[in-house]
Amino acid sequence: MKKIGLILCGLLLLSACKGAKYHYKSGKKYAQASMLKESVISYKKAIDRKPNKVKYRIAMEETASALLEELYTNYRFADGNDSASIYKFRDAEKWRNYLVPYINTSRYEGFYDRDYNDQLSRFLGQKYERSNKWIRTRQYERAQKNLVEIKELDPDYKDVKALLEFAEVEPIYVSALELLEKSEYRNAYELLQPTLKKYPQQNLLRKLEEQAVERGKYRLGIISDPNITGSEATMSAALQSAVISLIQREKDPFLELLDRTNFDLLQQEQEAIINGTTNEAAVTQELIAADGYLKVIITHAHEEEGKLFQETKKGWEKYYVTEKNEEGEEIKKAKYKKVTYMEYHKRNEAGYDMQVALVERATSKILWTESYHQDFSDEVHYVQYSGSGSLYSGSWRYQHKAHPSDRRSNDSGRLNRLRKGNKRVKSTSSMRKDAVGILAKKAADYVLAQKLIRK
Repeated sequence: MKKIGLILCGLLLLSACKGAKYHYKSGKKYAQASMLKESVISYKKAIDRKPNKVKYRIAMEETASALLEELYTNYRFADGNDSASIYKFRDAEKWRNYLVPYINTSRYEGFYDRDYNDQLSRFLGQKYERSNKWIRTRQYERAQKNLVEIKELDPDYKDVKALLEFAEVEPIYVSALELLEKSEYRNAYELLQPTLKKYPQQNLLRKLEEQAVERGKYRLGIISDPNITGSEATMSAALQSAVISLIQREKDPFLELLDRTNFDLLQQEQEAIINGTTNEAAVTQELIAADGYLKVIITHAHEEEGKLFQETKKGWEKYYVTEKNEEGEEIKKAKYKKVTYMEYHKRNEAGYDMQVALVERATSKILWTESYHQDFSDEVHYVQYSGSGSLYSGSWRYQHKAHPSDRRSNDSGRLNRLRKGNKRVKSTSSMRKDAVGILAKKAADYVLAQKLIRK
């Protein structure tokens, strides 16, 4: 389908680039096939390109007149069927307006207006009566269909706009009210949104929306764990801040975050609930407001800063000398000299474990928990050599004299790439920062996917 679409687009662009003569010939072909609408469109393109071409205008006059005669004749013969007549007349008027710049259409202007207005009046009156009947019998979809048609034909007809608005709003209001009664607050809210966007002045819908949010809003506290220390604690604090930011960015109307980081108070509160007592030191206004607590922590952080391994390697450098051949001509000849170079390798690694858990405040019950793991690694492998020639690996016993064991590998491409290779490895602190971003996104996405709602 994509390929077909591209082909069609190409043909349209090609057509747009064609000259007046091309469109004139196309118009003649369409006319011969009795495709009058297509014909006048082609003639229009030809005239737009060459407005003073007489034969183009003569062709347009003949075909356009035939088209209008056909359209208005179809309208006349549709008499007795108001629906058919109305749309045939509107089609004829559309083409007449289209052709006004190119031919004289005065013979058709206003000629059928009285008949059309009479038909339109009868048609709209019948549609309007039926619409009211269907509204009274709560057949809102049927009413909407008719009212939309009335509005398209005559936007100012009686109170059609207000009636259409009522027919669209009323069933939504009733359905949303039913959902509220069943405590389906989020479903009610989502049902209301398209209609509120279309009719923002609908105060009754707006009040239902407010009720849904107020009844269903879930107040979530963010907590930490005092048992987490060291780098895990530091990362957990950064992670919690990032999660809060990401959740708030989504602007879920049903989720209100209460930033709380004192896990000791939570533990005291839980003990008070279990014992059936009230602990004033533990129960703060924030605690009272919360419906649940979200624990987002790094349970384990492993970071390994690798050692930079370096090794002196034996190799060969290729260079050129100028010599004279047997004919006395100067030529360049490749030579190889024994050299040493440095090869380096380093690898940094990091791994992190995150736990996300939701604790119900009223019961201290863990509603759900999820764990995530994220690994990172980066390494560098490069060669340093101060020479300017191509470098080859190999082996030799003596640097300044030959030996039968001397060997040279054909790997200059690999070594030269290593000479240009990256010499900076990503630090574990940078990996830690990346981990916070990635894990926070996973935690926030998971929390938002739960579509938390107060029950």
